[in-house]
Amino acid sequence: MLKLENIANNVIDTIEKVSSPASRAGSVIERAGRMREEGVDSDVIALQMSKNSPNYQTYTTRDVEGYSKLYQDSKTKVTITSKQARALIKDQYETNPAADDLISQS
Repeated sequence: MLKLENIANNVIDTIEKVSSPASRAGSVIERAGRMREEGVDSDVIALQMSKNSPNYQTYTTRDVEGYSKLYQDSKTKVTITSKQARALIKDQYETNPAADDLISQS
């Protein structure tokens, strides 16, 4: 059984390497939210995320609490629709044309 579990974990790791940023972010939100539901302390989750950050981000308990809230809402529906996101981005570009010079992070 342990061998099968190792194979499954390797498959999950491989899928995450080729996933989109949105997919990886969703996975992290779900994991943080589930860990909070199961009683893992926010400090522990924040420390683990900070230690694993490829960009040397520091995560706080407040961040983890936000992810947990988002996870709870996401069980029901999205909190920002794609239509709303497009409209807000369009508004931002129209009110701040200098944003056109920014380099995309995706």
